[in-house]
Amino acid sequence: MESARIARCSYRSLTVVIALSENSKYLDICNEICLRFKELKVGSFDLTYSLPDHPNCLLQSDMDLHMMLMCLTMLKSSFVDILVKDLVSSNNDNGDQKCEESDHTASNHAMSNREVSNRTAPLSCTLESRSAIDENDRFGDSRLDGGNAYLSQYWKEYISHDGQRFEGGVTEFRNKLCKYAAHMRFRIAYVKNEKERVLAECFKKISDGCNWRIYASLCRGNGFFYIRSLNNVHTCTPVVDQQKSKMMSSKVVSSVLVDQIREKPTIKPADIVKDFKQKYGLDISYHSAWHGKELAKSEVHGNESLSYNQLVQYRDALMSTNPGSHCVLECDPTTSRFQRLFICYGACIEGFRWCRPLLFIDATDFKSKYKGQLIGATGRDGNQGFFPFSFAIVDSENEENWRWFFENLAKVLTPQCRTITFVSNHNRGATEDVSNIFPTSHHAFCLNDMKQNLSSKYPANFGKFFRDRIVELFTKCVYAPTEAAFEFNMKNLKDEGGAPMKTFLENFPKENWSYAYFKGNRYGDMCSTVSESFQSWISELYALPICQMVDGIRIKLMGLMSQRSCEAKECCSILCPVMGKTLNEMSIVGRHWNTIRSSASVFEVHAEGSFMVDLDKHFCSCHEWQIRGFPCAHAVVAVQKNSGCIYDYIDDYFKLNYFRSSYANLISPIPDIKDAVRGCSADNVILPPLIRQPGTKKMKSAGEFSRAVTCSRCGAVGRHNKKTCTANM
Repeated sequence: MESARIARCSYRSLTVVIALSENSKYLDICNEICLRFKELKVGSFDLTYSLPDHPNCLLQSDMDLHMMLMCLTMLKSSFVDILVKDLVSSNNDNGDQKCEESDHTASNHAMSNREVSNRTAPLSCTLESRSAIDENDRFGDSRLDGGNAYLSQYWKEYISHDGQRFEGGVTEFRNKLCKYAAHMRFRIAYVKNEKERVLAECFKKISDGCNWRIYASLCRGNGFFYIRSLNNVHTCTPVVDQQKSKMMSSKVVSSVLVDQIREKPTIKPADIVKDFKQKYGLDISYHSAWHGKELAKSEVHGNESLSYNQLVQYRDALMSTNPGSHCVLECDPTTSRFQRLFICYGACIEGFRWCRPLLFIDATDFKSKYKGQLIGATGRDGNQGFFPFSFAIVDSENEENWRWFFENLAKVLTPQCRTITFVSNHNRGATEDVSNIFPTSHHAFCLNDMKQNLSSKYPANFGKFFRDRIVELFTKCVYAPTEAAFEFNMKNLKDEGGAPMKTFLENFPKENWSYAYFKGNRYGDMCSTVSESFQSWISELYALPICQMVDGIRIKLMGLMSQRSCEAKECCSILCPVMGKTLNEMSIVGRHWNTIRSSASVFEVHAEGSFMVDLDKHFCSCHEWQIRGFPCAHAVVAVQKNSGCIYDYIDDYFKLNYFRSSYANLISPIPDIKDAVRGCSADNVILPPLIRQPGTKKMKSAGEFSRAVTCSRCGAVGRHNKKTCTANM
């Protein structure tokens, strides 16, 4: 008992955590519970805890507490679940009596029932305990295979006695009644189900003559719901080991999912079904899981259609709290339906000045009710981390939206007067817009996207070995350091690739993907993995309503920039941590190489081969220095031979002072705009886009075609198969 124990005290649907030690007293626990649960008073409740095979151990004195701690020590357990149960009171408070007196006939009937129960209070307490055990015996044990109780074990406390109140009104009462019935393995039938009164009976009243019955009604004085009468004894045929309950409707499922949806909004309905089975011992349908998830999302994050209407106020709040930001919101002028939103925070605009002039562009679908695409422009900071620069949400991926995105990108990049290199998948819209809107910039194609596109040109019947061979030859062309090396590798590629290769190369100009002919500087980034990292980083937000998704991205950006700002302040080196580690590794690799001076700045380094290094021109014959923009191992040993400072040959973008400047400006919080819809005028109403966009299709990369299908009936190659073949045979 030397180490502290944690007690999880559950009362109704709430749980608080209390720390226990060997000096803890029973009265201390009771006082702490009363402090946390305001409606409780010392002496008005019982405490029980569970041990393996003993789910209802009494906790009533210091000796009980001492024995509980000893058991936890022997079991090597740091946690214990304590259940707080209301005692059946012999006197109702005055407020409840006044409410009951105002409810006419139902109240009088309930008071007469309470008079009987008050005269037999000790007996009723004993019978209630015995009844609970009998119910568990009759309707199945609420335990997991390992002996641990299901999370639904506390549902049996939701319905307990006459006079029990429900502060959430009829909604809370119905919800807890359904959970109680689901846990106790029986089904109820509503005789009356109204806002002010609910009368329910056992579903087997007619077939088995079961007399279980509950009646509850509303107290108009305080809006609470009270159980007026309860016959909690079942006389029907017991239901044994029946896990599926008709009482687990989608509304009940949603009340269980609220906290889970808040933590993990992308959870799948199939996983919800599995969780209910494992954690609650209940089977629910896929439909109940899906619809329950949607209801829980609406409760946690709000209505998705109204979220579009909040964008106007969100844009204004963003611009006022984050000066220097660029935010553009557009909707269709005739239908007022949302079209697109562009956001670039002022902190990102200023921070990008200190990052490499390199932006990775990518678009991805998000999975909200109204669909859409998120286009992101992501940079890379000096520590090799991704730097979120800007993003846009559009109703569909088409040429008009691509052009609009690059036009807004130009408005924030043009004042910086930098030549930017864009890296993206190759589609016609993006390629044309970059060349038209950024005439002095360079556009590179993502190598991974091109490899996938190339593999698709050769069907599976060509064999994996052949397709891998073609991709390997193409990769050699990409990294060929000189034009002569490129032409040599290209000849081999065309000879082995045949006609499909020639078709592929016609759609991909070599100036956009080969190192030998590319005019810009990619700093060694041949693929758009940076933008993919950003998209994966925010993917958990895609299922949220649009306004909550946008603000969720802001919150993640705000935390990221603050975290990296603190990391930069703690560093005291010249280079960024990652680049400093890379430099040390290169120094170790080349320490045994022989280096010979040729002139003041030219050296010959003998490693596995012979390499020429020109320090003044930042050139190495291995071409790694030119490709990556960072000295290679040959250059490092040449600088050491020259007794120079290696930092003089490293680009400023990799140095710590640039990294600090990248995150010197931080994103500011934005006030809550939950009530924005109420304050907006009719002129500012924005409707969500159409769920299905007629006539719009996702843009394919250049050279990407649909696979031809060979009909096994007529033998023709086209877009039909045996089932849809209409040829006359």
